[in-house]
Amino acid sequence: MKTNHFSSPPARLVVALAIGSIAAACSSSTSSSLKPSPGDSGTDGPVRTATTGTVERGHYLVDHVLVCGACHTPNDPNGKPDSTKYLAGSRNYDFTDGAGTVVSVYAENLTSHNPEGLATWSDEQVRTALTKGIDDEKVSMYPIMPYPEYSVLTAEDQDSIIQYLRTVPANDNVVAADFPYSDQFPPAAQIDQSKVPHTQLAATDPDYAAAERGRYLAIVACLNCHTPQLSEDVPDLTKAFSGGKQYTLVKGASPNTSANITPDSTGIAGWSVDDIVAAFKTGTEKGTGRTLCNSHPATSDYYGQMADADARDIATFIHSLPPVVNGPFTCTP
Repeated sequence: MKTNHFSSPPARLVVALAIGSIAAACSSSTSSSLKPSPGDSGTDGPVRTATTGTVERGHYLVDHVLVCGACHTPNDPNGKPDSTKYLAGSRNYDFTDGAGTVVSVYAENLTSHNPEGLATWSDEQVRTALTKGIDDEKVSMYPIMPYPEYSVLTAEDQDSIIQYLRTVPANDNVVAADFPYSDQFPPAAQIDQSKVPHTQLAATDPDYAAAERGRYLAIVACLNCHTPQLSEDVPDLTKAFSGGKQYTLVKGASPNTSANITPDSTGIAGWSVDDIVAAFKTGTEKGTGRTLCNSHPATSDYYGQMADADARDIATFIHSLPPVVNGPFTCTP
């Protein structure tokens, strides 16, 4: 069995309008302190429990909502996703853990390869990694992969993702172990969904339902990068979506800072829903046409192919958030 981890994010990198990031901070545990996941098949082969949802839905979520390829698919020499290594891992990022150590974290191989990918993982092991940050060897994963946010995914969407990952062709790409060590801390806490703001629209507003659908999508696609932290692994949900989170996308480069995407003067006050949709899907700023920070995955491979209805739901939610004073921020210091 491999000793590497299903860590990275997405999703993760990911996320709304002006910047992305790599999420939260430390995490880990040892196998002796964690109980086996339900459905862990031991030596009998991986158990399949993902029976709801569809492969098609999973494909859409993986590629255009969670944008897993932003971390798990390496780029070719031209800076484009390398289709020959789709979801085969190997991108790496600098991450400062809870002890202050800078760790090189490598995105895992998510293909159906045995042993480099997920072929021997049970469905519950994949689910646990996706939503709780614990891998098939009961070791925690660095929350650079935004599993705290993915914990809000519906059971059907989780099943869809698992079903789709089973169909990804095997790729023997070998991913290096995190250096100098794997995560040494307990998994990051799951997001308390009750503390994430709702739309300010009245329940009688014709756009209310769309905004609440957008809230679900924004939690998994935008919250991680665009929310400041109280401390390592602890997002400040009183300032949800207001930016200010720093991250390093390229080893050795200056850190980037995520933008405030609430409708405040320090964020995107004055932007319409259409403006937000356009920026989200094209990666360009309203008015100036300036390219958003390079961590925002607005290409045809990622957010550029998000369903128009979903992009509009996210934009409707963001447009109707409570304004939060924070910033303004620029990509680099």
